[in-house]
Amino acid sequence: MHTSRALLLGTLAATLLTSGCQLISASITSPSDSVSGTGHAIGGSSESISASSGGKSDADKASYANDMREYVASFVRSGGATSAFAPGATRIAATHGISNWEADPKTAGAIGAGLADAKQNEVQAQAFCSSQGFSSDLSKQVVSAAKKNAS
Repeated sequence: MHTSRALLLGTLAATLLTSGCQLISASITSPSDSVSGTGHAIGGSSESISASSGGKSDADKASYANDMREYVASFVRSGGATSAFAPGATRIAATHGISNWEADPKTAGAIGAGLADAKQNEVQAQAFCSSQGFSSDLSKQVVSAAKKNAS
C-alpha cells in the first residue's frame, strides 16, 4: 500500500509539474505571441495598402499628408542638406505604402503646406522645388499649395 501511495503521489506530482510547466510556458509565450501578432497585423496593414491612392482610405491619405508636411517643415527649418530630402521623403512614403511619392496626388499639397509651415514665401518655395529637381508640374502644384497654406 505504501508503494502504491508513493506511485500515486509521484504520478500526481509529475502531472502537476507538467501541467504547471505548460501553464507557465503559455503565460510566458502569450505576451510575445501577442506582440508578434500585433507586428503581423501592422505589417499586414501596411502591405495591404496599395501603392495607388485609390487603395487607401481617407485616414491613410491624411496620415501620409500630415507626415510629409511635418517632415518638410522640419527639414526646411533645420536647413537639411539638399541631397537628404528625397531619401527621407521616400522613407515616409514607403511607411504609407507609396512607392512613387512624387506621383502621389497628396504629395504636392503636403510639401506646399510644409513649406508654408516653415514660413517659406513663393520665391523660397520655388527655390526648394528647383533644388530638389521636381518636375515643372510638381513644382507648380507645390508652390500653389504653399501660397494657399500661407497665413
